[in-house]
Amino acid sequence: MTGKIFIVDDEAHITRSLVRELSEWGNDHDISFITLNNPLEVMNSISQEGDVFLVISDLRMPEMTGSDLLLKIHKEYPDIITILLTGYSEVEEIMKAIKAGIFSYILKPWDEKYLIAEVNKAYDLYKTKRDRRKYIEMLDEELKWGGELQKTLLMREFPKPDKVEFFVEYQPLPKLYCGGDYYDIIQLSRGRFLVLMGDVAGHGLKAAFITTILKTIIYSGYIRDHRDDERFSPAGFLYWLNSRVNEELSRFPDMLITFVVLLVDIPEKKMIFSNAGQQHFFLIRDDKYYPVYREGICLNITDKPKYLNVTFKLKSHDKIFLFTDGLIEITENRTSLTNEQTGSILLDSTRNGYALKEIIDEFKKVSAQQVFLDDVTLMLIRLM
Repeated sequence: MTGKIFIVDDEAHITRSLVRELSEWGNDHDISFITLNNPLEVMNSISQEGDVFLVISDLRMPEMTGSDLLLKIHKEYPDIITILLTGYSEVEEIMKAIKAGIFSYILKPWDEKYLIAEVNKAYDLYKTKRDRRKYIEMLDEELKWGGELQKTLLMREFPKPDKVEFFVEYQPLPKLYCGGDYYDIIQLSRGRFLVLMGDVAGHGLKAAFITTILKTIIYSGYIRDHRDDERFSPAGFLYWLNSRVNEELSRFPDMLITFVVLLVDIPEKKMIFSNAGQQHFFLIRDDKYYPVYREGICLNITDKPKYLNVTFKLKSHDKIFLFTDGLIEITENRTSLTNEQTGSILLDSTRNGYALKEIIDEFKKVSAQQVFLDDVTLMLIRLM
């Protein structure tokens, strides 16, 4: 690693003395020294030089105190290590320097061995911080990659029939880029559509990886063979999916998955659905909202679950909103918005013609959150 040390003191003989005593250590570590006698020049010099890992500054200087200088450096360059050099024992200025995040302070006249030891410790700390930053950047890139892969797997060109429209908005946790929400819309036969939504427990790459497994299981093991099945049963599908999940995820018994399956039949103007622990959805009809319930046990809990089909008639202009629970969780202890709050937001947003992103923003406003605490998926099925 190459790097630079700034030494700041209004007395030139002090800066020369410090460089002389640190020169051998600097040569051994490929470190160069820059001396400044005016603290007002430091910030501009740092921005021009780059690779500055340490600033050693005197406390008492006529243009600016060392504590004020180091406070400024800490605010603009938090990774730079700082050491205060002082022949005074002024508590107020020392406390200001501590608030500035100084690594150490050295009293004049200094001991050469102690000086070198403190600089060497600052160097080791900087390397540790640099390596940690690089590791975090690497993890961030990996998570971004995972997020892009998940988008590729989940985001697909949905069917665009004449009498129904499908819309989806997916927002993973901002710093994780990917998550455990699963959604899909599959055309089974003319006018019949399978709508899937699930939520894998947890966040990040592990949960995203499970969603990939889910998609592989569903497409290769069921949809391929049942796309034209006129007797397709959402409950039957959940029984099959639970069995496959239990088999594939036997090494991960803690990975619970909620899932809901809707069969939307446009020619028959009906919908059949079955639920495996997923958040209930909402129907908007005739300017009113209706929570639609059906309980069912989560996937990957038991090999003998109980799933039931529920059928109800559809009407023109019906709107069905499905969402994962991250949309309505408003506190870290998982307190949720009430049905009245949720239904009112959906109904008002429908009246105003909001897009799904705008609806999600409305939920943020009501819950007084800048960001959600979990992945969020919102889906709209709108009948013509």
